[in-house]
Amino acid sequence: MSSDKIPLQLGDLPSLLQYISPDQRDTWVEVGMGLKAEFGQDAYRDWNHWSQSSQTYDGKAALSVWKSFKKSGTGLGTVLKMALDAGWRPDKTEMSAEDKRKFAAEQEERRKRRQAEVEADEALLEEMRALVADACQRIWSEHCHESGRSAYLERKQVGAFGVGFFKTTVILSIDDHNKRCQIWSGSNAMQFFDNLPKPRPASLSFLVFKPGTIAVPIRDASGRLWSLQAINGQGTKLFPKYGRKSGCFHILGPVDDPLDIALAEGYATSASVHMALLWPVAMAVDSGNLPAVARALRGLFPDARLLVAGDDDPDAKGNPGRTKAEAAASANGGFAAFPTSLEQA
Repeated sequence: MSSDKIPLQLGDLPSLLQYISPDQRDTWVEVGMGLKAEFGQDAYRDWNHWSQSSQTYDGKAALSVWKSFKKSGTGLGTVLKMALDAGWRPDKTEMSAEDKRKFAAEQEERRKRRQAEVEADEALLEEMRALVADACQRIWSEHCHESGRSAYLERKQVGAFGVGFFKTTVILSIDDHNKRCQIWSGSNAMQFFDNLPKPRPASLSFLVFKPGTIAVPIRDASGRLWSLQAINGQGTKLFPKYGRKSGCFHILGPVDDPLDIALAEGYATSASVHMALLWPVAMAVDSGNLPAVARALRGLFPDARLLVAGDDDPDAKGNPGRTKAEAAASANGGFAAFPTSLEQA
């Protein structure tokens, strides 16, 4: 039975989803993407109810993942095939000409509603991304210091190259319902926590920078600061919600028309490469961002030799550190290397 011939309605979802297990995360995500792509926000209730049959269900995480589903990705056909393969059969497979006309009209109406949702999500994303960038720039300019202590840097035995230190606690709060970012510092930081609603609404998030935490500025190729990566003394790395990362990076060392430049994932690896080679090094944050940053570097420094220092982890599924590093180097006229004696992350 072909999945593209099935006239699925929103009311059919509960019975269909009974045939699919939400225990595998990849399946859980694909089902959510497919349902949202077809039915938009209307499908969240059924997807969330189905998700609760998993022993690992987390309501807050489920809502966050649902919100992350955008316009591209898995479609409804994938969900239908999963259910059909598991034995589900629709109540009605043959449609009259009138049924087909009605179903096509309903599909078109759903498509229009979904498109409106996508456009609203994209508009909110762009507005909040700009607000967060402005707030991060304020924190960088007004609260970050060039020197300080970091247990993380000491443990990794690397230097501080263009990062910021904090002498007092600074909080960045992000409220996407009211489209507002606020900065709280010093004694006002306690006021923020005292006034924090309980339970905290899903629209409100925050990032805390404490003394001992470093801030790594994340900029685009033009030099505009878009986000700050916070790394505390234990090495925990956090970003503000809506902070842009794709194609952005932090450069360690001077980059005045370099003959050679390197690219790595995390700060400690980047710092280790910089200290070993004395080359400028761009920190891409993670393996998924390596290709985009490599393109940006090639655009900025077309004649420089480009080294991509990748993280080789054969035990990781698909070994993304190696595959992304090799792809980034190959596509941008560089070469990949996989140091074994450098600190990771």
